[in-house]
Amino acid sequence: MNYLPVTGTFLDEITYDIPSQNWGRQEWEREFDTYQAIGLDTVVLIRAGLGARLACPSKTLSARVPTLPVYVDLVDMFLELAAERSIDFYFGLYDSNQFWYRYDWKTEVDINREFIKEVWDTYGASPAFRGWYLPHETPDTSVRILDINVALGEEIRRISDLPILISPYYAGRPDIYGSQHALGMPRTAEENGRIWEEIFARYSGLINYCAFQDATTDLLKLADFTAVIADLAGANGIRLWSNLETFDRDMPIKFPPTDWRKLAHRLDSVQSYVEKIITFEFAHFMSPNSMWPSARNLFDRYQEHVRKNQA
Repeated sequence: MNYLPVTGTFLDEITYDIPSQNWGRQEWEREFDTYQAIGLDTVVLIRAGLGARLACPSKTLSARVPTLPVYVDLVDMFLELAAERSIDFYFGLYDSNQFWYRYDWKTEVDINREFIKEVWDTYGASPAFRGWYLPHETPDTSVRILDINVALGEEIRRISDLPILISPYYAGRPDIYGSQHALGMPRTAEENGRIWEEIFARYSGLINYCAFQDATTDLLKLADFTAVIADLAGANGIRLWSNLETFDRDMPIKFPPTDWRKLAHRLDSVQSYVEKIITFEFAHFMSPNSMWPSARNLFDRYQEHVRKNQA
């Protein structure tokens, strides 16, 4: 078996719970050069907007929700940097961070329907624009996620045949939102499988790739969770990736780069079940260019681990 390294990363510049690195074009050029040098062929904009903050100018969004000024069109810059290096770019839609949490899922969908057309008209001609990402993450069918993602996936399909990616999370540890079932304990791999059997059935023929966030279950049970999900995804024609979390959920602060030994274990655990590994998120937590010195060390340890397993 060939050992799979990380070949893709999310781009999180409209940050939610991690600090901004305040990079400009020069820093991003250096970062994309790093991606090319180490074999990353995919970048995924995790969201084009969160609440009032946007990654690109949008008449559609600004007409529907209050928005802050957009000083730099990050989407245009990322597409240009990706195209110059033959890296595939996946576009993440808008997350209001309010409507769908209030079960006003139709407003969330309506805003994004208009936005999808605007995005495609503005950026769709770029040779780097190679897919879409649905940013509304849940571990189950809560907050009408099936209605949201199916509606948005169908809207994308009306204008584009490019692949669609999702990155949900497990509820396999007690500190993860949505993890409590009737007995007050984290879900098991089998319980998670029963939930996702229904979800994948709805997504079949619509969603192309699914990359579960790998640190959202007990470290020792990741292989079990992934094995169950791999069978279900395959049965519904959905190709399974893994989202290797390079930040640490176990520390009392949000969020430092993870311990390299935990990363190595999670990387090892999914090798038999997935076809691609992406990460959240290389620039902050595993880049030699990161603001975190420990991220640079994690990059060195990661490379050593991959080289050993590919030898």
